[in-house]
Amino acid sequence: MMNTRLCLLALCLLPLAACNHSDASGKEGKAASAPVARRLSNADVMRAEVRPLAATVPFTGSLNALSSSAVASEVDANVREVRVREGEAVRRGQILAVLDAEALGQSVAEQNAQLDNSKARLKLAKVKLDKQRELLGKGFISQVAYDELESDYRVREGELRAQAAQLARAQRSLADTRVKSPIDGVVYERKINPGEVASRNMKLFSVADLSVLEIAATVPSRLIGAIKVGMAAGFSVDGRDALEGGKVVRINPVAIPGTRSFTLFVRVANPDRHLKVGQFAKGGVVLSEVKDKVVVPLSAVRDIDGKPWVMVAEKGRLAKRPVTVALRAESERLAAIAGVAPGENVVIGELLGSKVGDAISLPAGRA
Repeated sequence: MMNTRLCLLALCLLPLAACNHSDASGKEGKAASAPVARRLSNADVMRAEVRPLAATVPFTGSLNALSSSAVASEVDANVREVRVREGEAVRRGQILAVLDAEALGQSVAEQNAQLDNSKARLKLAKVKLDKQRELLGKGFISQVAYDELESDYRVREGELRAQAAQLARAQRSLADTRVKSPIDGVVYERKINPGEVASRNMKLFSVADLSVLEIAATVPSRLIGAIKVGMAAGFSVDGRDALEGGKVVRINPVAIPGTRSFTLFVRVANPDRHLKVGQFAKGGVVLSEVKDKVVVPLSAVRDIDGKPWVMVAEKGRLAKRPVTVALRAESERLAAIAGVAPGENVVIGELLGSKVGDAISLPAGRA
């Protein structure tokens, strides 16, 4: 009787145990199939922000002075005084050096004396000619005698003009002993010192106007067709973080032999002279520009030539967002887009193994 009751109790408990085992297995299966959120890094996602973007044709080149001058000696003379050094600013007409003027001063005095003699001889010849004209009119002398005197007077006139020219040349040579700057600028080269001998045509100074500079920039032939005179250009130089600006003023229509590149000239205003001649410039000519669009890397835009879209992190999952590409800057590898609001998190890297709808978690500090 007792064994019979035990058997009946065991038979009743078996279904309950089976149910409990089934419920536990179901819960474990659900837990195993629940998706695990993929944690993104800062290299995978960026916060969308509005900023200016320009599509440019890149160039490199060196800054050169638009106006420069090599100051040479016009006379052979000793150097008495040098008044400027390299790096000093000078004005047009400012005296840079003084040469020995003693010999040239004596030459001017001599030419002055000879000019006075020539004037006196011409004056006497004029008096004689006037008298002979009266005698010719009264028939006291022949026409041949009068013509001879008139010819002598014309010779005296020529001698006076020649003497005046020689005096002017001597005075100019004397003035050239005071070497002056032909332009406003900065002395960047000095080749003489007091006591040395300056020969005619010898280079003494080099002066450059730094207020306006030019970049002789080289551009590949495949890109030169997109550039027009008047386009704006931006560039940077070593040692300065700020972006500088200029404008294309002319384009050399002949390619550089060997490289098949073209040279264009970018004019740069430099009123405070913070840019220096010879600095290496790297930048680009602006083809088009936008200022009020969200800017993302080109790698973030999928199917950019078809129906472009980006992947965004939305409510803890990856979502597909159609966009419009307003500007595509190939050299900068950036794109300006519409369709994404500032502050949204845009996926910029390739998330291998992930797809739209997958659960994700953002890096620390991103909501």
